[in-house]
Amino acid sequence: MILVNFHRCALMLSLSVMALTSTHTHALPSDRLQETRASAENVVFDQKKGIATYTGAVKVQQGSLVVTADSIVIETNTDGSVKRMIATGAPAQFQQQPEEDQGVITASAHSITYTPDKKHLLLIENASLEQDGAVMSGPRIDYDLVKEVMRAAGNNNGTSGQRIEIVIPPKTETTTE
Repeated sequence: MILVNFHRCALMLSLSVMALTSTHTHALPSDRLQETRASAENVVFDQKKGIATYTGAVKVQQGSLVVTADSIVIETNTDGSVKRMIATGAPAQFQQQPEEDQGVITASAHSITYTPDKKHLLLIENASLEQDGAVMSGPRIDYDLVKEVMRAAGNNNGTSGQRIEIVIPPKTETTTE
């Protein structure tokens, strides 16, 4: 038998996902106005700790923000805002369109940690980040969304170290007739 305060759980989910897209500069302005939809095979809410754990083919969507994973853990602050979201999977995936005139950012990794207060995305293990055809991949990618700075680290394990790979597509020429 599962006893859940449904209204508190629904509020926790909506506050959690709304905080994920609350920044205007790194998400479509309309994202935060969209309804939040989440699906999972199992959900556990620990109200005292402020932790919601979603498992089993998890998908959270609000506007252009879509996160899919085997498991998503959302930790909230005492005011209900999201402190941190950790998505894990084989792989976990994150996508969002930052602005109307920019391409969708897609990220995948075994573990994706998003910290809304710091506007920070950390991808660990088989990490990949793509936007407008440019791709960065490696063992670890650290992305400061405010400064738009990415840091990537290779794995220097002797001779079998994994290096960072970057692919930048050629610029296309525009012709005027």
